[in-house]
Amino acid sequence: MRAAAGISLAVAAALIMGASAQEEKGTVSFKNDVFPIIKQNCLPCHAEESFNPSELSLDTYAALMEGGKHGLPVVAGKPSESIMVQKLSKKPPFGDPMPLAKKKPDGTVDQREIPAKDLAVIRAWIDQGAKDN
Repeated sequence: MRAAAGISLAVAAALIMGASAQEEKGTVSFKNDVFPIIKQNCLPCHAEESFNPSELSLDTYAALMEGGKHGLPVVAGKPSESIMVQKLSKKPPFGDPMPLAKKKPDGTVDQREIPAKDLAVIRAWIDQGAKDN
């Protein structure tokens, strides 16, 4: 009887520790964590009703996952292979790094960087499977 109680306590402790580890790691939500970053840094340039050369709309999860002229921006589980992450880096594989600032009167565009904490959230979301949650 004591052995069974000891095993039950060990199983319960393992479950609690597993839950704590998951809570500590945290599940990244598209709706609550990722979309606000997209909204602040990527819209209105990448909105469905706006023209952009990449033909990429980011105003909904479905539009994001549909991709644009350069393909799918997200490879679920693989942030380093995702165009979205690559374009947010200082040296993307093509075109200008994102996000762009507004154009100056002389036609040039200032580059600005997405905050590192925001990029980390996007990377974590993709790493966790890029779910519509």
